[in-house]
Amino acid sequence: MEVVGEVVLSAGLELLLKKLASSELLQFARQQKVYSELKKWEDNLLTVNEVLDDAEMKQMTSPAVKNWLCQLRDLAYDAEDVLDEFATELLRHKLMAERPQTPNTSKVRSLIPTCCTSFNPCHVVFNVKMGSKIKEITNRLEELSTKNVGLGLRKGTVELGLERVDGTTSTWQRPPTTSLIDEPVHGRDDDKKVIIEMLLKDEGGESNFGVIPIVGIGGMGKTTLAQLIYRDDEIVKHFEPRVWVCVSDESDVEKLTKIILNAVSPDEIRDGMTLIKCNSS
Repeated sequence: MEVVGEVVLSAGLELLLKKLASSELLQFARQQKVYSELKKWEDNLLTVNEVLDDAEMKQMTSPAVKNWLCQLRDLAYDAEDVLDEFATELLRHKLMAERPQTPNTSKVRSLIPTCCTSFNPCHVVFNVKMGSKIKEITNRLEELSTKNVGLGLRKGTVELGLERVDGTTSTWQRPPTTSLIDEPVHGRDDDKKVIIEMLLKDEGGESNFGVIPIVGIGGMGKTTLAQLIYRDDEIVKHFEPRVWVCVSDESDVEKLTKIILNAVSPDEIRDGMTLIKCNSS
């Protein structure tokens, strides 16, 4: 179930690439005649991974990019399921090979050609079924890998401070958020309730105020949770005025503090990197 609008795939693709790099799995893939297909997976995933950071940023302003990420996420789940099935079959083969044999059984087996002893209808069904699944995922992955070119996604665009990893100056900025919620939200009621209870506690004073940070990796729904709390009826009644402040990636604590203090007026203030609107209703 998708709780928030953003799709984050970086960690999932890294895990998938690690599974594909398993020497044991690749050796088994050669035996099952699907090695070349899994190598196609790896090549296409590496291509996609190069533009993934740019896609995860642009999804907030481009529905086409977000749709591409959603398709890639579903594909990654399917690919992981197939690799897990593959790993299970590999383990079964290893256990069968390690099963102790009686002397009589060994003598009989030695008289039967290898091609006959290795034949098993279950193996055939598995190979056909698995081969079909792998081919389908290869086709979907190649299609998504080709689509990223049309979306204008750039390679190596992870931002570190004001400079990208590839050495070029960052020009992309996160769009300002507002207190409005654009999509239905599910599964955050407990978190919302806990934070509202903390906010409504009378522990502050004229010389003291509380700060409640909401932390987590990108895409976990921190902003969405803050929006839910900000617009909650209890919060609206309890706090007057309320101010929503959007901070960009390039923030200055002193300047931000001054803007927050000025924002208690009902005027809109635009200061280069920050848009603030005092919501006195």
